[in-house]
Amino acid sequence: MPDDAAGYVQTPAGTTSISQNVQEVKFGLNYRFGVDPWARWADMPQVPIASAAWTPTAAPVAWFAGWELEAGVRYWYSSGKFQKDLGGTTSAANANVLVSRLTYDSIANSGEIFTRIESPDRMFVKGFVGAGALSSGHMNDEDWLIFGETVPYSNTISNPVTGTISYATGDIGYDALRAADYRLGAFVGYNYYRDKKDAYSCVQIANAFSDCIPAIPDNQLGISENDTWNSLRVGVNGDVMLLPGLRFNADAAVLPYTQFSGVDTHWLRTDVSNQNSTETGHGIGVQLDAILSYYITPAFNVGAGGRYWAMWTNDNAYTNAFGTPCPCQTLPAKTERYGLLVQADYKFDMLGALAAR
Repeated sequence: MPDDAAGYVQTPAGTTSISQNVQEVKFGLNYRFGVDPWARWADMPQVPIASAAWTPTAAPVAWFAGWELEAGVRYWYSSGKFQKDLGGTTSAANANVLVSRLTYDSIANSGEIFTRIESPDRMFVKGFVGAGALSSGHMNDEDWLIFGETVPYSNTISNPVTGTISYATGDIGYDALRAADYRLGAFVGYNYYRDKKDAYSCVQIANAFSDCIPAIPDNQLGISENDTWNSLRVGVNGDVMLLPGLRFNADAAVLPYTQFSGVDTHWLRTDVSNQNSTETGHGIGVQLDAILSYYITPAFNVGAGGRYWAMWTNDNAYTNAFGTPCPCQTLPAKTERYGLLVQADYKFDMLGALAAR
C-alpha cells in the first residue's frame, strides 16, 4: 500500500532518458533572379477529368519583353582643383585687375551607385548618385598690392584641406546603333556637383612683411569654400565588345550651360562685419568617362577606367565680398576633378528571362 512503509522495496539506482517528437509546418518565400517575377500558371482548361492532362505555361509579359536593367556600384579615387580670381570692380577699367587668387588642391574618395534601363525601341535612361570625402589637400591664397599697397605680393599656404563632395547625374537618350556587340547613342541630361572645402592653418611663403606672420597652427580653421554647380549635359554614349567577354564603354558630354554658386567664409577676419562672401556665375564645361569591363558571367562584370570633369564660369561671375553692396567684384572661377574608377555591375535581361522558360 502507498501509505504502508513495508509496501516499498529498495532498488539500485539507475538512469533514465527523455525524448520529444515535434510535428512542424514551415511557410517560406523565395525569389529566383533572372526570371520574370510576373509569370503565372495558366488557367486550368474546363475539360472532363478523363481528358488529357493540362500543362502550366507562362503568360506573356509584353511590357517587359526586350527591356534590360543594368545596376552596379562604383568607387572613384580623384584629384581635384578649384580656383577663383578676385578682380577689381565690374567696371571695364577694373574688371581684369587681379586682386586675389585662391587655389584649392585636394584628393577625394567617393562611392556611387549607377543604373541604366534600355527599352526595346532603343530609348535608354541612365544615371548615378555619389558622395565622398576629401582625404587631403592644401590651399594657396595669393594677394597683390595689399595693406595700402605696401605689400606688392603675398602667398600663403593652408594645409590640410578637408571636406566633402556629392554629385548626381541623370540622362535620357536614344541609341542610333544597337546590336549584340555594340551600341551608340546620344543623350541629354543634368549634372549636380557640390564640394565643401575647409582650409586649416596659414603659413606665409612669399613675403615676411605680409599676413600669417607668425604662422597660424594646423588645428585652426581659416577659410571655407562651399560651392555648387548645376549643369545641362548633351553628349554621346556607346560601348563595343573588343574581345569575347571584354567590353569598352565611353561617355562624353559637353555642358553648354552651368550655373555656379558659392560661399566663401574667412573665419579669422575680425575687421569686417560679415565674414561670408556670396559668389555666382554662369559658364560651360566637359565631362568624360571611360570603362573597360570584363564579364565574369554573361550577366555580371567588373571594370576599371577613368573620369575627367571640368567646369568654369565665363559670364557674369562676381562676388559681393564680405556682404558689401554692388557694384561687385569680378570672380572668374573654375573647377576640375579627375581620377580612377573601379566598378561592378549586374545586368537583368527580361527578354532572356522569358526565353529561358
